[in-house]
Amino acid sequence: MQKNINTLSFFSGGGGLDLGFAAAGFNIVYSSDIDSYSCKTLELNSGAKSYFGKHPVVCDSIVNVTPESIFEVTGLSKGKVDFVIGGPPCQAFSVFGKRKGLEDPRGNLVWEYARIIEGVDPEGFLFENVAGLKSIHGGSLYKELVEELSFNGRYAVSAYQYQIADYGIPQFRSRVIIIGSKRGVKVPKMEPTHGGHEEPVGMLPFASSSAAVAELSRPYVTVQKVLENMPEPSLEGSFYNHVGREHSERIVSRYQGLEFGERDPKTRINKLHPDRPSFAIIVGSDKGGGKGHVHPYTPREVTPRESARLQTFPDWWKFHGNGRHVIRQVGNAVPALFGGLLASHVAEHLFGCNDTFGYDQLVERLELDFLL
Repeated sequence: MQKNINTLSFFSGGGGLDLGFAAAGFNIVYSSDIDSYSCKTLELNSGAKSYFGKHPVVCDSIVNVTPESIFEVTGLSKGKVDFVIGGPPCQAFSVFGKRKGLEDPRGNLVWEYARIIEGVDPEGFLFENVAGLKSIHGGSLYKELVEELSFNGRYAVSAYQYQIADYGIPQFRSRVIIIGSKRGVKVPKMEPTHGGHEEPVGMLPFASSSAAVAELSRPYVTVQKVLENMPEPSLEGSFYNHVGREHSERIVSRYQGLEFGERDPKTRINKLHPDRPSFAIIVGSDKGGGKGHVHPYTPREVTPRESARLQTFPDWWKFHGNGRHVIRQVGNAVPALFGGLLASHVAEHLFGCNDTFGYDQLVERLELDFLL
């Protein structure tokens, strides 16, 4: 990268967006989250690679964070921050969160994120969230948010919806990305890189979100490609977080009877199709609910590590906590590889960098050997 892009991260969670931006050359100087398990994950991996250096991890609610407290721990000052990234909790806007929007306290955290952006006055920022944000309250919330993030016209705002499978991520997951530029730059939408070559099967949304994708030579990245070299789960295995749930004979029997792509009526998770990308990872909470989908060949749920692969986390990335804590971090995350693609796109179009990383370079840099 031609420029050292000092970046603040909020709602960092398990670190997908942080890791992706760091791999693309951004300098993450500050991470923050309210979840202690996520903060420990960030600390565990801090400094693990030359591009993901050691930096402050603040474990607190964004409500309690001030620009002054950020400047104190980073040594930066107002107007000296290059970029801000973050995705306020999406459960308030998602189908699984019953789409309560601003009626849910988590939904109001979007305005706290806006408060921080205004206070640190960066060159630009990125806001990430679920696609359901666009339609809740008849679309009025989304319109209000985009307008608010222009900060009375000081930032040019570009907003797009992405189907991440179209960008070589082995998972169907639709996200909204909003980018702001104080320089008045309108960042174009990323062009798709991958596309499917088959018709939709059953309830699986295998059709591409873009007509242009069908003309691409690269097919979607499949579940089989990601999981084919994984050993069966073991407490003493060589993979971090590769420990599965114990299933009763009744559940095993049910899972065995599922067809590829079929949903289990009890657990409401789907049997993965080996020749297609995964369904979106289900998050859950500390009360439960977070689980992997059913493995395509073995009658069990995929492990947190297998789900992490579907989210393009490298195998060296360690998650702190037990199963439900890890799957929540994994499910809430932006896939690291997609974060890297977004970062390279921003670096090129907002910061004028001409030596950014492409898909294959990011796969190699993140050490995602299971995608090769």
